[in-house]
Amino acid sequence: MAELGARLVGMLQAGAPWLGPLLAVAAFAEALVVIGLFVPVTPLLVALGAGIASGLMRPGLLLWIMAGAFLGAFTSYELGRQFRARGRAAPRLRPKAQAAAQALFQRHGAAAIVLARFMGPPATVTPFLAGWSGLPRGRFAIANAVASVAWPPAMLAVGALGALMFTS
Repeated sequence: MAELGARLVGMLQAGAPWLGPLLAVAAFAEALVVIGLFVPVTPLLVALGAGIASGLMRPGLLLWIMAGAFLGAFTSYELGRQFRARGRAAPRLRPKAQAAAQALFQRHGAAAIVLARFMGPPATVTPFLAGWSGLPRGRFAIANAVASVAWPPAMLAVGALGALMFTS
């Protein structure tokens, strides 16, 4: 992880023009159902947060991350809708768990989407389950936008605060 942090700082210092699109692709991949379990972007964001404390983080990078997170989660949501439209059960979910997922979105809807974004592995599965459960697209889009805008700055703040604590 330290090596990754050092590489990120090097890219930030060099002002690599492709860093924004690369971060968008990483955030997109992390938000995809199943794939996101193997693409941990949250530690990257915490490492980038240290770049904020040192004045290296460019604000435009944040927009790239937000866009990637939004599009990745929306893609997972649409995959869930396709599974439902084809009459398929959610993969690897027992009927009891499927009923619980549907009840979750009926009771909590958008709040479940926003909170899951901050909870690691559930962040990759929740958009898919929201689509599969029939959560209306508009409600999902609003919740996804809120989550995608709130999550990157929160993770960057963790890194920035950590860097400030260790350098002060």
